Amino acid sequence: MSDLQSQAVLYDLRSRIASGDLRGGDKLRASHLAQQMSASRTPISEALNKLEAEGLVVRDKSGFTVRQFRIEEVFDAIDLRGMLEGAAVQKAAERGIELETSRNLRRLLQRMDIVITRCDFADYDALNDEFHRRLIAASGSKLLQEEVARSYRFPFAGPSAFPTRASESPRFLASIQTGQAQHHNIVNAIEQRQGARAFALMCEHARLAHHNVTEALATRPALPQLAMVAE
Repeated sequence: MSDLQSQAVLYDLRSRIASGDLRGGDKLRASHLAQQMSASRTPISEALNKLEAEGLVVRDKSGFTVRQFRIEEVFDAIDLRGMLEGAAVQKAAERGIELETSRNLRRLLQRMDIVITRCDFADYDALNDEFHRRLIAASGSKLLQEEVARSYRFPFAGPSAFPTRASESPRFLASIQTGQAQHHNIVNAIEQRQGARAFALMCEHARLAHHNVTEALATRPALPQLAMVAE
């Protein structure tokens, strides 16, 4: 099997975990998965080993089990993402960013402002993901970009882990407005080359997800990625 096919198997299994199709506590057997996915056992075994390294599955005596997280571990994963992103924006501030990079971030923020003002959130999650990727890329650090991307693999840790349109709760939507204000402040800190401030703002920004997790747990069926979280 080619490397491309092996990656496809890994992506499929990771996506099934993130979507809740494979739930926390589910047993995974290479032989059964190979039959389901019409693939040989070798790429399945390789994928399971990589998912174990990513922390999404754990090895047991008879194979692997989809990992189940305690709520404290969920918060730890979110905080870790915030610290990694914080390190990236701090480096961007200290190194300085090009004028065009700053302009692109500002244009993206303007588009997000419009979406929030109109309460038309269909495109917000994609814009939010793009904004975070651009922020991390502004660091100029390939290592930091890779580590941040790794932290996003936990289904509940990414910047848009809890889809905006999944909840109409005033508390949930208010967090979007707060988060957008923080986005503006983070870009301001980067432009003014205030590294420590940018780091602190990004860590605080990530912690908004703590409130979103609490809110989302009340509507667990609408958010399948929470199938990994112990009740």
